Amino acid sequence: MLEQSKLEELRNLLKQEFSDYYEKSGGKNYRFYHLKSTRKHVKKIMSYEFLENKEFDEEVVEVAALFHDIGRREDIEDGEMDPFEGHEGHAEAGAEIVGEFVDDFMNEKQVDKIEKIVGNHHSEPETVEGKIIQDADLLTNYGVSDLWRMIHYSSEEERTMQDAFEYFWDTHVPRYLNKLDEFHFKASRRWARKRMNEHQKTLNSMESEFHAEDR
Repeated sequence: MLEQSKLEELRNLLKQEFSDYYEKSGGKNYRFYHLKSTRKHVKKIMSYEFLENKEFDEEVVEVAALFHDIGRREDIEDGEMDPFEGHEGHAEAGAEIVGEFVDDFMNEKQVDKIEKIVGNHHSEPETVEGKIIQDADLLTNYGVSDLWRMIHYSSEEERTMQDAFEYFWDTHVPRYLNKLDEFHFKASRRWARKRMNEHQKTLNSMESEFHAEDR
């Protein structure tokens, strides 16, 4: 487990990279908050009994969670980022630069693990640590909290509310129901499914009220 002082220093380094910019799906400094949230998700996953008999480095998982998207700093142009532009290569880019941020806090073996986790966090993970990161990262896309990004992006794209509802039901729901199979741990999948159910219920209520239909 990371010491609080080390965690604060790492957070400050991360905040410097993702501050004073605007993200099209999420708003001001969104990526910093996403990375902090991913770390909280890995802490939750690591606390479950199904990992008790597996060998993994908790510090590596926490630091990799914080910095898994560090490559996205390269996608900030003129103070703005479109999360759907340039994202294909951010894992590899992050693996090349993450050592600059964590070298002073981790030993050589740990840094090597973090580089590998960051580099393949969107491909097949090689370690338990990598699987935890992938589940935590994917979990942030599920649930009512993701409404903020959906609404924000729809506004930026100048979609009508009806267009946004149709996108959610026709594209978002099928995509993320399919992605449930990508989770490595049953608990993560269970949380994601529960969040998806809550998301659908909330959008049903929003759409009903939009059409003046009280349920």
